[in-house]
Amino acid sequence: MNLDQVLQTLKTEFPNKAIDLCESLELIKEVLNDTMNAINHKSNDAFVKRDFIARRQYDDIAVSLHNYEQQIDQFVATLSVDTVDLVNEDNDSDEETEKRKIPNYADYVVDNNVEHTLYENFTHKRPYAFRINENHIVEVKTWQEMLKKTAELLFTIDNDKFLAFEHTRGMNGKKNKYISVKLDGMRKPQLILDKVYIETNMSGNGIRNLILKMLKAYGYKATDYKVYFRADYTELNQE
Repeated sequence: MNLDQVLQTLKTEFPNKAIDLCESLELIKEVLNDTMNAINHKSNDAFVKRDFIARRQYDDIAVSLHNYEQQIDQFVATLSVDTVDLVNEDNDSDEETEKRKIPNYADYVVDNNVEHTLYENFTHKRPYAFRINENHIVEVKTWQEMLKKTAELLFTIDNDKFLAFEHTRGMNGKKNKYISVKLDGMRKPQLILDKVYIETNMSGNGIRNLILKMLKAYGYKATDYKVYFRADYTELNQE
């Protein structure tokens, strides 16, 4: 069985896992893009210093990474499935609901003072809060709420930039809009400051990826955004 057959089988037989893989690959793409930008700075610096040997080395690395980016795009296209009714991590459950559903809830509570980054896996985690740079901590109960409040903060910084996301390549899904002034085709839209809707029918990792893209568009680094967890149910969900 070749790779394409493996991916097709995952897509049809294990659609939720295909979604997990897509989200992980999208994160790798973001890291590769950051790496490409770093290489570009190094290459330009080498040119200024007339170090053409180093510049050629950087260019060779960039070409190789670009090839990997294209391969990842192909994998994502093959694995892409309709996420309707597939994403089911109870991401929109509130804390009281989880306490009733999960045995020994206190066993899964984690230190909400520990900082986490957008490069981590959010599956089976629940958020407590987030913070951008040294701004105050914003408390949330769900990943959907974290996405909405992050969007509101960015919108207040530059509403024109945020509204432009509706037509920005890579900021929306392949079939449906993640950010739009219209409700057409959106599954669980949240209204941002009475101006624009944002899709929340995504897993924690899907939300992570969208927040990462929005932050970069505003000139923030991934490390500028800190996440705080309130619970980790990874052990509970181990097969």
